[in-house]
Amino acid sequence: MKRLFWLGVGAAAGYYAAKRGDQALERARERGLVGNVTLAATTAQKAAATATRTAAALGEKARAAAEQQSQQAAPTPQPSPAPRTSPAPRAASTTTSSPSTSREVRP
Repeated sequence: MKRLFWLGVGAAAGYYAAKRGDQALERARERGLVGNVTLAATTAQKAAATATRTAAALGEKARAAAEQQSQQAAPTPQPSPAPRTSPAPRAASTTTSSPSTSREVRP
């Protein structure tokens, strides 16, 4: 009995899908090529806009959750830096550039 029920459900769904497919095909023929391309472009634009809004909303939720989590975390004590000593003074250099480090460009 269960199999007969599901066979009937499948047959009804197949009939319904075939009928809807024929209607969609008829509407596509009436629109023509330009109408179908325009419809596809409009649908793609709407899908992209929805995806953008969804990504922005998810990003805002994630940012808010991260901020809340960082505020709840107790600050960890930072070790105090060691005192810095000044470097030893350097002797003044009396040499200029040496010929070995300069490069001469020849044609």
